[in-house]
Amino acid sequence: MKIKIIKKDDLKDSHYLKVFYSYLEEKKIEIVYKTEECDLIVTFGGDGTILAAAQQVLAKDIPVLAVHMGSLGYLAYTRDSEAVYVLDKFLNNDYEIEERRFLEVRHNEKTHYALNELVIAKGGIKSTLLSVNVYANNTLINKYRADGIIVATPTGSTAYSLSAGGPIVHPGLNSVSLTPLAPQSLNARPIIVDGKEVLSFKLDSRDNDIHLNIDGQIHFKVNKDDKIETRLSDKVVKLIKPENRDYFMILREKLKWGDSI
Repeated sequence: MKIKIIKKDDLKDSHYLKVFYSYLEEKKIEIVYKTEECDLIVTFGGDGTILAAAQQVLAKDIPVLAVHMGSLGYLAYTRDSEAVYVLDKFLNNDYEIEERRFLEVRHNEKTHYALNELVIAKGGIKSTLLSVNVYANNTLINKYRADGIIVATPTGSTAYSLSAGGPIVHPGLNSVSLTPLAPQSLNARPIIVDGKEVLSFKLDSRDNDIHLNIDGQIHFKVNKDDKIETRLSDKVVKLIKPENRDYFMILREKLKWGDSI
């Protein structure tokens, strides 16, 4: 067994982290640095750490054991105190996998993948509003005049999209959500569309200061005449899920979903 460990940059060694490393030494599990050589990726941190790991599993179809040692974290199902227990279950082939689908983003001739979201937005506070026409299979959905638009996977529905007023979408659904950022019109509302449809965008901006951001990991400036298309991909991240842990439990725990205000 060979594993690759990806840790949050400012993560300090904790008691449970030391216990985890001791377990690896006891079981003679080798730590490697190349994704192509490993059988499992283990992340220590929050959702940002998992997003970084997600880009690496595109190169090799291997599962991810995500250990929560960050701030909030919807994707890191495993608590730090459970890390050794869950890894031991994995080694004994006693585990469940939850698959989360990527968003395939095509910009001109290049293809990128987002686990959470694609964001098309104006460049800064002084930049002018964007005009974004959104099409599904070449049929106009709507024209938005806003700071930008978020196209989120079901996984990303509890990330930036949720902060912008988007809906919570169960990760098992084949769908994407469109959420405008600070739209000029008060009746411009988020919408959920079929993930099989190809979404395309016609952009306009008086100062042409338009940026594309993928999961906060990849970002660059685009031109209003660039070709941008996206759809839900068949590529997935395979997350190891601890027993007795489910999506709705995470919502209740992290969002305090259903608690009295």
